Amino acid sequence: MLDGLEAITWGELSHAYGGAEDTPGLLRQVASADGELAAQAASDLHGSIFHQGSVYPATVSAVPFLAKLAVGAPHQRAELVWFLGMLADDRHAYGRDFPQVRAAVSAHLDSLVLLLDDTEPLVREAAAYAAAKAGVNAEPIWRRWALEDDPAARATLALALGEVTSLGAETVLREAALHGEPRVRVAAAVALLRAGVDWPTGTITSLVAAIEDDAAIAWAWGRDGDWTDELVTAPAAPVAVAVVEELLRSGDPRVRRVGLCGLSARCDAQRSAPPVFVPLVAPLLDDPDSEVRHGVADVLRRAGAAAERFADLLAELAGRFPDTAGQRGFTTEYRAAETLQWLGDPRWVEPVCAAAARGHTVRFMPRTVRYTPQVLVAVREQLRTLPESAGLLAPMLGHWGTDAAALLPELLAAIGPEVAETLLLLGLDDHAAVPYWRVRASERGDLHAALAVRRLTGDTDVVLDALRAVLTGDAPVSRMPMPAIGDLGELLTPLLETAATHLTGVAERVYAGRDRQILAARVVAAVTGPKGVLPTVEAVLVAGDTPARHAADFIADLAQESPESVTHLAPLLRARLDDRWSRLSAARALARLGTPTAELTEPLVRGIKDYGGRIGPATILELRASETIPALRDLLGSDKRSSFGGSADDLVWTDELLQDLVKDTIRLLSKA
Repeated sequence: MLDGLEAITWGELSHAYGGAEDTPGLLRQVASADGELAAQAASDLHGSIFHQGSVYPATVSAVPFLAKLAVGAPHQRAELVWFLGMLADDRHAYGRDFPQVRAAVSAHLDSLVLLLDDTEPLVREAAAYAAAKAGVNAEPIWRRWALEDDPAARATLALALGEVTSLGAETVLREAALHGEPRVRVAAAVALLRAGVDWPTGTITSLVAAIEDDAAIAWAWGRDGDWTDELVTAPAAPVAVAVVEELLRSGDPRVRRVGLCGLSARCDAQRSAPPVFVPLVAPLLDDPDSEVRHGVADVLRRAGAAAERFADLLAELAGRFPDTAGQRGFTTEYRAAETLQWLGDPRWVEPVCAAAARGHTVRFMPRTVRYTPQVLVAVREQLRTLPESAGLLAPMLGHWGTDAAALLPELLAAIGPEVAETLLLLGLDDHAAVPYWRVRASERGDLHAALAVRRLTGDTDVVLDALRAVLTGDAPVSRMPMPAIGDLGELLTPLLETAATHLTGVAERVYAGRDRQILAARVVAAVTGPKGVLPTVEAVLVAGDTPARHAADFIADLAQESPESVTHLAPLLRARLDDRWSRLSAARALARLGTPTAELTEPLVRGIKDYGGRIGPATILELRASETIPALRDLLGSDKRSSFGGSADDLVWTDELLQDLVKDTIRLLSKA
């Protein structure tokens, strides 16, 4: 069964953990008569040659043996067939070697077709999926459809028919969606949906009834998220609304929660969805099931501005937060307070501070706290009446920018480590914060804190000590943008020897090492000029990812001071325009080197969509790239969400913030 296994030089092939020397041994164990040993080996094999969806050279060579084992192994045959199908499915497998892996699976299509008639129903169920992904034509699927009587296998055949011959199978699938066994009904409905074929009248009722009977499609057939989300995200809006309404009317609270999850998924996917779908949760506000009510709170937490119509309910729930703050997990009351924070509704301030005053540990993500004049008033009042709340509130204000300046008197009156850190983030220099900034600089190597101390006191030693700590590895490299230190010039001379050790001309293996290399380059260039540091800067730039962003930022600074020294790096900067982590910084550097911004429109706009967020619009405004306006308008006109960071719960909120930023950018560019 495993003839030819030894003919392959497995050690020269790679998988997720390096050389694939262990792969032949695992394949032999999968063939074992010991079921427990075979199951563990199959799991280990999945983890190495198909690690989290990645495929490798070893995967290509393993496929023929997996195919033989799927036919003749004593155990795990169904699992191996699913495995083969997923290896050929671009929704599950990816990587440079994927085309070869898929071709290897397709080369064994005849074996997969034979398994459609296997004596084990579980194998037949998997075989329909694997054959479809391997490129089977319709005839074997139709032949088995006429014979198959196992509901699970018949369900996966329905999905296979929808994939390989959707139009030819329309009549059969429409009938199955209405009258099949529950698992067949849901599979046929999904197959029709994916084929773009309208559901027959009655399908939604039939579909929800099947879900109430615990019917589902096999996991491998699913797409992004839970398979039931697709029932709401894929159809046209009127059909999707009808699906949600039917799910939410179900007498089964589990099915009502399915409806809520699908509703959120639709809102996450489409900008037009929240105003249409969020109001549908109203009948469930007083649902008898506590988990359904919690699900409603989760929907509103993720709904964006559309949640505002329920603000009074959210305020009522948030008002009970002090009573539940000690419970584990995200309570309904916690979710309500978060939603009010995103909405800029001030009614979260008092209960959150009250919970902290009772001794509860209260943690909210700072990015969720939106500035509005009303929230500012509420925070100011809280700081005045309960100054000890500053340690809780101050970290929530660090992204407010100049809007937070009005709170400076109250913050200074309650100065402490948290307040001082917030003032640093806000760029609000004050002598009262200097002692705390000195501590941050000495204990953490915080360059931003050290530079703030120098601005206020003229003390250069604190900056030198912080730089030395970072360069020697005694302190971590900050995640904040790397500060400019060129104006310190010869004052940095004591650090030359330490910095020089990083200027090897070769990019370090780990990102933190590359970041230190760029910091070292800034130190040396400030004293002796850029010439000696450029080979290392170039190496970090070429290596890509986030350290390349710091390299490009440094080149942009040099382009202002001595453009002739970095002009030769323009081609390398252009290569970084395809790197999502450094394209904005590369575009900025190119613009400073004289590249017309009209030539940089695409990377500047892409930089907003992939990770840039606030940085993207700020870069466009700095460069006065008015040529981006048409593309920015196209971005606003799309119904597809654009995410720029944060958790999945924040997708709608961050996209709405992005839209506001883009609108402001267009307005300011139009004035220029």
